[in-house]
Amino acid sequence: MIKIVTDSTAYPTEQEIREMDLTIVPLYVTSNKGIYKERVNISDEEFYKRLKDGEEFSRSQPSTNDFVEAYKPLIEQGHEIVSIHISSILSGTVNAANAAKEILGTDKITVIDSKSSSVDLLYKVMKAHELIKNGATREQIKDEIEKMHPKVHGFFLPMNIDLLIKGGRISHLQGTITTALRLYFILYLNEGRIELYKFGRTRNGSKEELIKIVKDITQKRGGIERIDTIFSANDEEGEEFRKRVEEEFKLPTKKYRIGPVLGTHLGLESLGIAFITKE
Repeated sequence: MIKIVTDSTAYPTEQEIREMDLTIVPLYVTSNKGIYKERVNISDEEFYKRLKDGEEFSRSQPSTNDFVEAYKPLIEQGHEIVSIHISSILSGTVNAANAAKEILGTDKITVIDSKSSSVDLLYKVMKAHELIKNGATREQIKDEIEKMHPKVHGFFLPMNIDLLIKGGRISHLQGTITTALRLYFILYLNEGRIELYKFGRTRNGSKEELIKIVKDITQKRGGIERIDTIFSANDEEGEEFRKRVEEEFKLPTKKYRIGPVLGTHLGLESLGIAFITKE
């Protein structure tokens, strides 16, 4: 039996974790008050409350030993493993997973760089689960996930760019110009890299621009298979945005909350869209 291991930045729901029988290896967030495993000993609610109160956080990857502890019981039970993780450009998580595989000295583990994060990563986990149910091998799963890379898209609209500047995700110059002109960043997760895609002049206008961007991309790529929305601490705004997206694209649309690790960069009132195109 092939089991799926992923990391906490996929942000699956508890129901999805159960249904796909996922093993989650958490990334870490750190403040001057301690080191915390994402969604293990710090919840989303606690993290965002502390962030709102001014506490500063940084993030770090899982250790090699974290992966050894995740893999070893599954291997001892006779399972094979497909381990799918946050983009290697954004984190050293894939390297830690590969190091654990070497320590265990097994050929029963396939580590996959998703070139994604958040719901983009989750889509690839879901694909792996579907393929396992249909009897695919680990190599076939890896091939199919790699074919997904150009079809899976993620956009983010952070409310405040200060955390992105501190985290080095955008340059200080870009941030200064954007703040001075009171512009909003629309960010694109492009095969593992976070890139500036466009500016918006107002918050509401940027939301509509984000929807327009998705429509333009899907029209060029043969249509849309799935779409979901992303939020951080702004649950009410997140639900309104989910309804707006569902209405526009006429597809069932779920709302996923990003946790502490991505929250260290995107902040309290971020929104986003993840979607899969047909081509």
